[in-house]
Amino acid sequence: MDWNGGFGPIKGERKNLSFFKIFQSADLSSESMRALPYKFMENLSDNDFSYKMVIRAQWGSSWEVDISKNPRLYYMEKSGWNQFVSDNALGENEFVTFTHTGLMHFNVNMYKPSGKEIVTPQKPPPTTPFSEVKREEGEGSYKDVKKEEETCESVDGVEIEATKKKAEASKTSSKKKKSKKVVREVGESTRGRKKKAEKLKTFKKKKKIKKGKKGVPEFEITIRKSYLKFLLLPRVFEEEHIPSESTEYTIHRHSKKKSSWNVLCLVRENRTVFSSGWSRLAREFPLKVGDRCTFKLIKPTEFILITKKARKEISVV
Repeated sequence: MDWNGGFGPIKGERKNLSFFKIFQSADLSSESMRALPYKFMENLSDNDFSYKMVIRAQWGSSWEVDISKNPRLYYMEKSGWNQFVSDNALGENEFVTFTHTGLMHFNVNMYKPSGKEIVTPQKPPPTTPFSEVKREEGEGSYKDVKKEEETCESVDGVEIEATKKKAEASKTSSKKKKSKKVVREVGESTRGRKKKAEKLKTFKKKKKIKKGKKGVPEFEITIRKSYLKFLLLPRVFEEEHIPSESTEYTIHRHSKKKSSWNVLCLVRENRTVFSSGWSRLAREFPLKVGDRCTFKLIKPTEFILITKKARKEISVV
């Protein structure tokens, strides 16, 4: 079998139908990304076609993806496609070939932008929890997030910076007022820690998720400039109601003009955000800086979005 540098075996699969995709789109789950090329489907025999597609990587992992059709084209369903994209951490301009081996089974070969072939499963870097958001929105938006986190770390109202300053002030004060008796000093320190622990427990008990009149979980957000690109979910709400893995949600407009958007809720170790599909919602809704938004979780994967438009003089950066 012949090999072509970084692009793997070519002779053995030369007669097989194939196509490629470059994973650089802002919305990796868009219909254009999931579409099967027209020429490919035109040359695929009826005996080989089925509405169930199997994608297999060279290290043995495989994914089943359902195929659907609309008046224009055949496309891969989001559930299986998003799983394939997520498991392989795609979205950094990778070049991926899909080679048909028969009966809608495909071998995939993945290449980095440098041309180096990906021969083992790749995982998102643990130190960059916003990697997918960064792909969607660019370097500028990522810097906005870092700035947001530095100035307003907790969206759910917990002032972390204030807590840190109080702790530092407490330590400084305790150093200046050293007790002559070591036993007394240790006792006071222990009591101080207990009081802090009790205050934290009391805060957690009081801090409940706001519920509407019908007991529907909800949270409120005032739109900032960076939130037009992606949305940070309040930590208390995500801990109570958001699954521990990334999930696609449907967000409905609460008005006579009914519209819905599919938005990926990206779960990472540090924060949870609405990423892929959110910027489109913000653009089409449309949302403006200063708008007050209420999200009601009416079903496990469905929100209703209610907005109260901001006054012209309100400006939130």
